[in-house]
Amino acid sequence: MRHTVNTPRNRLNAALLAGLIAVGTGTALAQVTPPAGPVLGFGQISDAVMKQGYTEIREIERKSDKLYEVEARDSAGLRAELYVDGRTGEILKVETKGRGKNDGQRPMR
Repeated sequence: MRHTVNTPRNRLNAALLAGLIAVGTGTALAQVTPPAGPVLGFGQISDAVMKQGYTEIREIERKSDKLYEVEARDSAGLRAELYVDGRTGEILKVETKGRGKNDGQRPMR
């Protein structure tokens, strides 16, 4: 059996080793943990989209923790599918569909 004498140098080495292990573990955890941020709710996404000029929001679907898909109409009345950042409400992509609000309807005379 080996006995280690508790000297100031041994205590210093143990403290340094413990510190290095703690720093290494903290660094590894920091790299694995994704950046956290508040995710907006459906009402907040709806408000953000409307502030950007879209109306008649028909559907809001949460695609992931950072992305929503919204069906609405743009200022010209075209149907649009919007991809919205779930943290900021920023519209990332817009796909327009159809001809407008009166699709397939005859104009009134």
